[in-house]
Amino acid sequence: MNRPAVTLSVLALLSAGWSAGCSGHAESAGQTTSTASPSSTGSSTAAAKPAGHIGDTLTLTRADGSTIAVTLEEIINPATVTPGPGDPGVTYIATKLKIADPGTVVIDGDVNINVSLSASDGSTHVPDLKNVSECKNFDSGMFRLNPGESATGCVVFALPHGVSPTKVKYLPSSGFAEDFGEWTLSNH
Repeated sequence: MNRPAVTLSVLALLSAGWSAGCSGHAESAGQTTSTASPSSTGSSTAAAKPAGHIGDTLTLTRADGSTIAVTLEEIINPATVTPGPGDPGVTYIATKLKIADPGTVVIDGDVNINVSLSASDGSTHVPDLKNVSECKNFDSGMFRLNPGESATGCVVFALPHGVSPTKVKYLPSSGFAEDFGEWTLSNH
């Protein structure tokens, strides 16, 4: 048998088994730096939802069928990195998010894996993992919520000077869910 094919098959099975075993609570199954898109099953795909705007709450379905409510509360542009001045070659942008558990089961996850930012130059950015003085970070991106609870924090991005944010995207379950939410940013 072809050794690379066997290795890839084993890794895929292990990854799928690990993800399935964690889907009861864990929203994060591993960090990726590429933007995931909703997957399709057979001929059905996730229904396209209208894009939200700053202040809108989007209720999304996670990979395990539970729900998460995500509100883009504010865009802080520019944001001030703390401690220290940060990289002088970029502008730091903070997306202030409120994550809520509207369901009946405990949910947890990592917003730094689930959020991406699109920019005016057509690029997509992953979080920069910096802290800013304008708002608190989640617990290094992590959250754990009981039903009815919520947490608010910032996810920070670094954009080249002259490039502005155009869209924020939230992918539940690290992109393993078919659902996703987007907020279109105007005047940014």
